Amino acid sequence: MGAWGTGLYSDDFALDVKSEFLDAINSGKPYREAFEELKKTYVDNAYNDDPDIPVFWFVCADILWKKGRLDEDIKQTALAYIESNSDVERWNLESSALGKKRKTVLEKLKAKLLSPQPEAKPIRIKKFYECPWNIGDVFAYPLISNLAKENGLHGKFIIFQVAAKRKMKKNVDEYPVVRCWIAEELTFPPKTTCVKWSSIPRNDGNYNYGYFMIASSIRSVPKSIRFIGNFAEYIPVDDGGNIEEASDGVIWKCFEEKIVKDYLRDIE
Repeated sequence: MGAWGTGLYSDDFALDVKSEFLDAINSGKPYREAFEELKKTYVDNAYNDDPDIPVFWFVCADILWKKGRLDEDIKQTALAYIESNSDVERWNLESSALGKKRKTVLEKLKAKLLSPQPEAKPIRIKKFYECPWNIGDVFAYPLISNLAKENGLHGKFIIFQVAAKRKMKKNVDEYPVVRCWIAEELTFPPKTTCVKWSSIPRNDGNYNYGYFMIASSIRSVPKSIRFIGNFAEYIPVDDGGNIEEASDGVIWKCFEEKIVKDYLRDIE
């Protein structure tokens, strides 16, 4: 069981369903259409005794109730699974104490579903961030932090190039994947490559060749960044790693600190 507690969302599967459902809704897909697509994926193609099926109905009913969009057939199916006690029995196999806790969780969900749901909320389409930069674009980020000063890097630059663009999954923000160097000059390619991504191992035994920069809007990108130019011809065709699979996500406000610390580690 991919769960760490008896709560409705203390479960990997429940969180996956919730995330996919909300992503679809936030992209502008009608509630019922989003539900039917998820049902086709997780229920219609599953075995009848799949223990995740009741969890699917619980999660969807809970989300739709909160949105004021719970249809009667979905509500009744979720309630039927609660009444069947099959999900509680699954927890009883772990221990009777966990079974009791899960039963309490589902009884609260039942009470919620039987109560008047909130007024239907309008569908507000979330505007997902799309990276405005082109593959090959090169930028300079001036090093001005106390960390940079303390380590003799003040006045130098992080030179980074957009090597790819990446979405973690469908209908989400698009992030730039960048390779980085620390250099003294605002030129590209830098004369000295100081940050060697091939020295950063991943858990799977392969290596990182860049970072994907997490942003929710263009306002989160530091204004101090300077555009140098587009140098797509300098992106290696094959550097021994898949740049789209860079696994180290960094938010912009931590960018300088992260790169400086990696640089200091590399030169130790």
